[in-house]
Amino acid sequence: MVRSLYSGVSGLTTHQQRMDVIGNNIANVNTYGFKSSRVTFRDVYYQTSIGETAGTHSFAGNNPSTVGYGVQLGSIDKDMSMSSFQSTNRVLDLAISGDGFFITSQFDGSLLKGDPDTGKLTEPFNIPPKSTTYTRMGNFSIDSNGNLVAGANTFVLGTCNSDEGLALVGDESAAILDTLNITSGRNAAGDNDEEGDVFGSDLTAANIINIEELINKAYEEDLEESEKWLTYADLSAFQIGKDGVITVTYNSKMKAIARIELATFDNQEGLIEDGNTSFIETAASGVAKIKKPGDPGAGFTQSNKLEMSNVNLAQEFSDMIVTQRGYQANARIITTSDSMLEELVNLKR
Repeated sequence: MVRSLYSGVSGLTTHQQRMDVIGNNIANVNTYGFKSSRVTFRDVYYQTSIGETAGTHSFAGNNPSTVGYGVQLGSIDKDMSMSSFQSTNRVLDLAISGDGFFITSQFDGSLLKGDPDTGKLTEPFNIPPKSTTYTRMGNFSIDSNGNLVAGANTFVLGTCNSDEGLALVGDESAAILDTLNITSGRNAAGDNDEEGDVFGSDLTAANIINIEELINKAYEEDLEESEKWLTYADLSAFQIGKDGVITVTYNSKMKAIARIELATFDNQEGLIEDGNTSFIETAASGVAKIKKPGDPGAGFTQSNKLEMSNVNLAQEFSDMIVTQRGYQANARIITTSDSMLEELVNLKR
């Protein structure tokens, strides 16, 4: 009977954990880019009461008889399947039609301030990233410094335009991004090439997408006489294509300034949640593979859309009922075992 008490307690504990996961899923039913989880149970260990024996010509064999000690948490599995998209009519809202993740980073310190008169940066940005995370929630914005950000102090990473301000860096850009941020943690353009030829050493950063710095670099010839410092508000058009390329239009001239890169993993379910609808790579997930939107496995970027949560409310409420009944049944094990122990104690009276 003591064993049944332990079994009941283990049942209460595991069903409470399952209820915690269900509650978190339901709470995030309207969280963009959220991936739901599920709980699986496993039995614990057993005590053998009667051992097994093999059959002979004279005697029949005997199967083993065991008594279990309850249940334990088996796993909490993530459902990384893609959900449906919601149209937002906001160009800075992005969804991914594939298995890729947006790459975001936080940094120690803040961006260097520029000249107060012109607004231009006086030094290249060279601060190692404090952390790199991956997310499916693409409600981006442009901060006061002109950077494409995914939240407070969180920068969206990508490949910026070349020093000429015209053609995007070629296919080697993914490897460059991997070297600069994901592997070594270096970020300034000059870190990758001593002469600064890869992206141009005067860009804010090779991987942080500073919209203002890039558009002023792209339209440098048009601004020589006026010495005007362009901002996002000065653009007549701003677009993000399905290939992740950011194109801007100023003075009737359209130019590509950057490309948002994506990351894929060998085992998406091995990622661990970091809060803010972001994930961190682990040994189970494997190292992030940096790809351009449209590469196999990465998927395309879709502007003016956001990915909805993949929580299935009907399934969650059904699981909630089953979990509640399971919890009640395990509580009944404890009360019934207690009643049997009470009867045993009363035999002495």
